[in-house]
Amino acid sequence: MIRLTTLFACCLGLSSAATANDVADEFGSAFYTGLSISVVQVRVLNAAGKGYFGSGVVVAENEVITNCHVTRQAVRIEVAKGALVYPVFGQKADMANDLCLLRTGPMPLRVAELRDAASVKAGEKSFYYGYSGGIEAFFAPGRVATTHPHDGMAVIETSSGFALGGSGGGLFDARGRLMGITTFLASGHAGGYFAMPAEMIRRVRTLPESDVAPIDGLAIWEQPDTAQPWFLRVARMGTQARWQAAAELAGEWTQAQPDNADAWHQSGVALSRLDRHAEALAALQKAITLSPGHPQILFHTALALSRIGRSGEAEDIRNELALADTDLASRLDKAFGNGGIPPAPANSPGCPRLDTC
Repeated sequence: MIRLTTLFACCLGLSSAATANDVADEFGSAFYTGLSISVVQVRVLNAAGKGYFGSGVVVAENEVITNCHVTRQAVRIEVAKGALVYPVFGQKADMANDLCLLRTGPMPLRVAELRDAASVKAGEKSFYYGYSGGIEAFFAPGRVATTHPHDGMAVIETSSGFALGGSGGGLFDARGRLMGITTFLASGHAGGYFAMPAEMIRRVRTLPESDVAPIDGLAIWEQPDTAQPWFLRVARMGTQARWQAAAELAGEWTQAQPDNADAWHQSGVALSRLDRHAEALAALQKAITLSPGHPQILFHTALALSRIGRSGEAEDIRNELALADTDLASRLDKAFGNGGIPPAPANSPGCPRLDTC
């Protein structure tokens, strides 16, 4: 597992996952059995003879998408589904976005349907399937916490959890469509699991193919600070409790991208941390105008209203939130009972760091 950039975006991952039993009751075992048929284990051997593993999703009869950080040291790659093992003959790499498309022989497995990033909405149900733990495929239900616009698409933040071996796994929607490729996560499994958008696979297909060999380059969160996306830069300052710097940078972000709800949301959160609640409310109201019904923005808007004494309006927002996410509404109720301060995630003393897996 590779230790990466410190972020605070994970601290905003407030949506709670449903239990696997709840999903089995609602969708039936055939639903997640269907997901599993599209997911494979990716096995890697480096030049020193050391083996690594990750996950991958079948996106064509002879194509598997995974993360480049899984394969970047590889001199040999194979994908496996149970007793079926297929060698990889070549790969197309977008190291910056950490997506590698592997070419295999034909596989008798289900090809995942890709979903466009623009249609993914905060609060909708999500389902992770991959090889967390490295041995058996693992299923985890949850919700889309938020989306972070990036490179013309959006990085998806979810509460569908995954761990070591889960990189390159699939994040699916309630219809079994592939929304994203699970890529990095918050340490401590306190929330904040991130997936690169599945739509990006179409772009990777246009890249030249190379033989299986080590890959150079850095992913977006490994870049120098100024080369990273706005949401990662603001998030890092939050994890360091540098709220004044976070608020200033988020302000620059809103000026650079005034139609980006994520920018206004992060600005509002940072201002709230500085007890500048009226300014925070203005930013959050701008965010909710750009992204109506977004559960986390509703959550923070209700908090800001309660902190400036507008309890009636805060309760109205709380009722709207309850229609979108009952778990998050319950969390808001606890925050109201704690002077408007959100309770810390269980077993999490502060904002966790990010890992790949």
